[in-house]
Amino acid sequence: MRRDLIALGLNAVDVLIRLPFQIRKDDKQMVSDLVIQGGAPTASGACGVARLGYNVAYVARVGSNTLSATCTEEFRKSGVSTDLFVHDEGSQPALALVEIDPVTASRTVFIQMDHYGFLRPADIPVDAIRASRALLVDSYDLDATEAALRAAVGTECHTVLDFESGDHERIRSLLSLGTHAILPIGCASSLTGHNEPTDVVRVLADLTSGQVSITDGIRGSWAWDRDCNSVRYQPAFRVPNVDTTGCGDAYHAGYIVGLLEGWALPLRMEFAALLASRVATSIGGRTALPWRSEVTSLLRSDISSNLSALIHNLYDRTDTDSR
Repeated sequence: MRRDLIALGLNAVDVLIRLPFQIRKDDKQMVSDLVIQGGAPTASGACGVARLGYNVAYVARVGSNTLSATCTEEFRKSGVSTDLFVHDEGSQPALALVEIDPVTASRTVFIQMDHYGFLRPADIPVDAIRASRALLVDSYDLDATEAALRAAVGTECHTVLDFESGDHERIRSLLSLGTHAILPIGCASSLTGHNEPTDVVRVLADLTSGQVSITDGIRGSWAWDRDCNSVRYQPAFRVPNVDTTGCGDAYHAGYIVGLLEGWALPLRMEFAALLASRVATSIGGRTALPWRSEVTSLLRSDISSNLSALIHNLYDRTDTDSR
């Protein structure tokens, strides 16, 4: 079976709480915003693509334990196949506690990775990747990430890199293997030695022949447009922010949908920013991810007419989940 997307990387279960405006220490408090759901960048990005009607599978190492069962069910709820999971009794996902500021919507994340199932190169489904349309990887299991990227070299598979940190030399080497890199400004600045987004993206483009983009939250995103030989900017869409968890993951999902649909770079960036803004309106990185049958709810007056038409086209082709 040819997949539209295979994703791999950090796999987590998130416990998210929107803190009350006043905290009574050494006491019990009722809260209304407390959510448990699957998390982590490529994992949530995979869910975003699957909900929009594409055939998606995730690669993770899991065991027989509560966290593994929770993450597996969370993937299945979003339509992501777990057929490529590697079963290892000693492994489980990471556990993340996410505290959300009720005023700024910023978050503080505490991660526990005891018994985490790190992926190994031997876990990589080489033949499935070579036959897939797209691959999404992160920088947590770099040996496994490299094996996956090398599997895609020389094929028609788009490779999308979501790197947040890691050894600079190793990251630069892996960037050269990818066809699309979308990095947060912090990682991209560290790699290039520049802070101004336009400078960062220009220097980043010299590290790979692929398409490069950077994201910076509410300040928007930038890409080096190789067709125009210039920097392209996409502002963030303004929404009432509730929780910024998963906004970057949704950006990657929107961009990948654009790749699968054959959209030009400006439309990929615009749809990515639109999907990211939608996620910021709810607690948790997956709560507000739309299904394809809901995709017209993304329409708003400040998107381009071209993107509006493409969103309507996605809706007209609804043939998966009716939610």
